[in-house]
Amino acid sequence: MGAFESEETRAEMIARQWLERYGVVTRDWWRRERPPVSWRAIYHELRRLEYRGEIRRGYFVKGLGGAQFALPHAVERLRAASMDDDPPLIVMAASDPANPYSLALDGIDRDPLARPRGAGALLVTRGGRVVLAVEGRGRRLNVAPDVTPGTVTNAAAALAAHLTHGERSIRRSRGIQVETIDGRPALSSPHAPALQAAGFRRETSGLRYLQDGFASRDAE
Repeated sequence: MGAFESEETRAEMIARQWLERYGVVTRDWWRRERPPVSWRAIYHELRRLEYRGEIRRGYFVKGLGGAQFALPHAVERLRAASMDDDPPLIVMAASDPANPYSLALDGIDRDPLARPRGAGALLVTRGGRVVLAVEGRGRRLNVAPDVTPGTVTNAAAALAAHLTHGERSIRRSRGIQVETIDGRPALSSPHAPALQAAGFRRETSGLRYLQDGFASRDAE
């Protein structure tokens, strides 16, 4: 932001940025990010956008306090998601600014899995719930209680695809190494068969997912 921009201009920029990033905006975003603009100014810009018909005001997300403002397409996506009996698995970085699981929401118990630690921490979510919490780029997994083996298999497959796809993929011949699951050795975990069904192989050092074209020395 420029040093000579008015508070009104800065407030509009932040309001639009948050709307594009989150879809739904409330004061909780201001409490977390603490931009150099007052919430009052941002709220004024949100109301102005509402009066112009660009966004909607209502109660869209349980747990978010105060007034909520949303883009029309975000409201439709929330409505569709609430009726989806088979929501997709989503992999995101725990440090992603769009990660809503780091918010302290009033009246909502914080998911203990929602804050994996360290660089490369990831979350695998489904239908608004964390299925896998991932640390060390796959070395340590924590699995949500009461999930089915099939869901664990699908979540592990989504994680493997995320870590082995694109410019930031793991390009080492060693592939993805899972050392522990829920704090215990991966090979002795009751979730080991579910990861094997996703393409992970049992090796002396744990469970490993190999990219196409690579061979494991342990498996030879």
